[in-house]
Amino acid sequence: MVVHHADHNESVTKVLKDLQRKANVPGFRPGHVPFGIIKKQYGPSVFFDEVNKIVSDNLNKYIDDEKLDLVGQPIPKDDETVKTSWDENKDIEIYFDLGLAPAFELNLNESIEMDYHLIAVEDSLLDSYIIGIQKRYGTLTDVDIAAESDVLYGTFVQLDAEGNPMEDGINYSSKLAIDTLSDKDVRNKFIGIKAGEAVVFNPKTATGNAYEAASMLGIKKVELDNIESDFRFTVLAITSMIPAELDTELFEKIFPGEGVNTAEEFREKVREDAANANLSESDHLFSHTMQDKLIEATPMQLPEDFLKRWLKDTKGEKQTDEDIDRNFHLYLESIKWQLIVKRIIQEAKIEVGDEEVKDSVKDYFMNGWRTMPLTDDLHEKLETMAQKFLESKGTEARQIKESILGNRITEYIKSKVTLVKKTISYEEFKALDAAKH
Repeated sequence: MVVHHADHNESVTKVLKDLQRKANVPGFRPGHVPFGIIKKQYGPSVFFDEVNKIVSDNLNKYIDDEKLDLVGQPIPKDDETVKTSWDENKDIEIYFDLGLAPAFELNLNESIEMDYHLIAVEDSLLDSYIIGIQKRYGTLTDVDIAAESDVLYGTFVQLDAEGNPMEDGINYSSKLAIDTLSDKDVRNKFIGIKAGEAVVFNPKTATGNAYEAASMLGIKKVELDNIESDFRFTVLAITSMIPAELDTELFEKIFPGEGVNTAEEFREKVREDAANANLSESDHLFSHTMQDKLIEATPMQLPEDFLKRWLKDTKGEKQTDEDIDRNFHLYLESIKWQLIVKRIIQEAKIEVGDEEVKDSVKDYFMNGWRTMPLTDDLHEKLETMAQKFLESKGTEARQIKESILGNRITEYIKSKVTLVKKTISYEEFKALDAAKH
């Protein structure tokens, strides 16, 4: 690349003239500093800044005009570039090495088989889902004796070292869910307890959760950090959740208008819903599977020597050749996947518009109003909230857009290849997923 003297000289002079108008130098009135002084003081730094701008603009224009597909960034060839300074009245020749992306064939077709793992909703897991539904739609009732899943209402009183109520200590009425106590010995003390009885224990150690304990005591978590004393909890009332019956009334609440009439039909419907809910996890694992498969099935020869030089320049002197070689294979896989994704986006003409991103944000906010009718006022409120979010949360907005784009790419690949569906247990699925991360 050649930066002609006329170009950089004109640009530098223009910047120096502007500095001359603004400069405030002792002994001279503002705007009347001799150009020679400005030139001597600022000339070299302005020269290199302006030359860099011209080089960057021209280099980017060349890459665009030639439609070059690059990996990494251009690397200046300092050994071939002639050193020069602003005082030299001549053109500047600057040389770069470019890493050209390789040509490759991307064959997405039915001959490519990819495993697609589905999570089996086994009977034990299904039973726990149904019990959870029964509890959510159950009824609260007062009982005389506490069971492990019951909630106690009572008063916490802070005690001193002798076990007496602490003067000016905490005295707070609150609730305590027995199943939140991680300490089995303390939990067993509450099972079978009656109203009027009390238990002395340390909420912080018994729950193993500072936020849970602070909530029980009506204080902030930071205040709990300095509290090591025991508390006496006196039970005032005991509430138990009576699970809803598995009858047509519950079936209609969960699946309105779907004609679920028997417990067996209900089980299968819950199983179906649970399986559908797990598809997002299946897609997440598949996104890693398809990446590995396509990288393996798409040979390409990257400019490895160039990329190692570029990594060394990017990471600085602290990054040794051994450091780069250690993880270089992972970097090559990342570059290959980026090129494959770019090709898929081009071939499938995948785009994500700003309105789609906004709609995704609105859907997120809408979760809090699912039970409310979508009136004009609510629609306008969602629109305003989404717009404010996008304007103030640039990073999050980009992440949402990338997520939508990633989902589109996954769906496109699924539509082109042969999916080999394998139903496995949740434990097996978790082990596979962990191995991919």
